[in-house]
Amino acid sequence: DGPIDEAGLFHLINSVRQSGSSLLMTSRRWPGTWPVKLPDLASRLKAATTVEIGEPDDMLLSGVMYKLFADRQIAVDPNVISFLVSHIERSLSTASRVVERLDRAALEKKSKITRALAASVVTALDEGQATFDL
Repeated sequence: DGPIDEAGLFHLINSVRQSGSSLLMTSRRWPGTWPVKLPDLASRLKAATTVEIGEPDDMLLSGVMYKLFADRQIAVDPNVISFLVSHIERSLSTASRVVERLDRAALEKKSKITRALAASVVTALDEGQATFDL
């Protein structure tokens, strides 16, 4: 959260509106709560259409995990995916990290990705371990 170029942002919003285009901004906080001093910019931000992107649901997280494994040419049993979805933090970055660590662990152990291996990786992540015992 650095300082906002208020004049620059105000001019950008006006330019986009005048051209009939759209502007997509992302933020961890609602734009209407940004600490801006320029009254016209504050007004524009409060009038902006906002959408909250929540955590992925089970179906999306499962689909992402299948895709992440497929990108590595790994077929994983649906029970492993179900276990992972119910035991990891609900974020796409965590899903990516878990898939990468499972791939590495399976290669090191020269085994398939099983529910037991998934449980050991999830436990290691929960305990904040960089590595885990196999």
